[in-house]
Amino acid sequence: MLDRSLNAAAARNKRLLVTMLALGLAAVATLGFTPLETILPPQIHVPRAVLLIQPAIITMLCALLGWWTLPRIGLDAPVLRALLGKAEWSAPLRRGLPAAAAVAVVVALILVVYALGTAGVVLSMPQLDIPLITRLGYGGVGEEIIARWGLLTAFMALALRFGQSRKAAFWAANSLAALLFALGHFGVLFALLPHPPLWLLIAVVLGNFIPAVAFGWLYQQFGIESAMLAHGGAHALFWSAAAAGYVAG
Repeated sequence: MLDRSLNAAAARNKRLLVTMLALGLAAVATLGFTPLETILPPQIHVPRAVLLIQPAIITMLCALLGWWTLPRIGLDAPVLRALLGKAEWSAPLRRGLPAAAAVAVVVALILVVYALGTAGVVLSMPQLDIPLITRLGYGGVGEEIIARWGLLTAFMALALRFGQSRKAAFWAANSLAALLFALGHFGVLFALLPHPPLWLLIAVVLGNFIPAVAFGWLYQQFGIESAMLAHGGAHALFWSAAAAGYVAG
């Protein structure tokens, strides 16, 4: 009986990896709806599909990294794990929904404030039209696999290995992953605006760092699914505000 239980747990763990890899690939595929080639220098012509290779590799590596280090730190994907084990999955989902919804609203407000505060500069920049499917797919799922499931998990495992307490290890890992997540937005910013003012760089960092810390907290408290729901929900709310004409999207 014990051997059978261990084998079943091992099989579910492998299926969790496959599920994360599949979710990551699906998330990257939604980038195909975004005209990424428009932010390239005029002399460079690369098919859009080629531009998906790098984010696909990064997402896959982070999906694998998170899965490999997850048992060392105690964070989890409770809804997915329950689904894969044919167990009750709605309870862990319901536990995280109120907090995820609250964070989504707060982050959407942060995005609105950021959009209003940078409107003068943004309107003078070339525009990258990011459709809702990409915001939900790559933003809500792909970026969470990279920043929380992959980086935060690995950083926390490393901090624990160096003797940090669980609380200190989590907050150090969460802060570092959030900072890298924020700095990761510089690539698109510099592609659209080669010489951004310092205040805009600070706004980009803060506008992404604060939400990322909140998503990391959701991951710790309720599982990666809550972070994904909050991230995607924030994008959906902001997109709705932009579609209604309240802000520039």
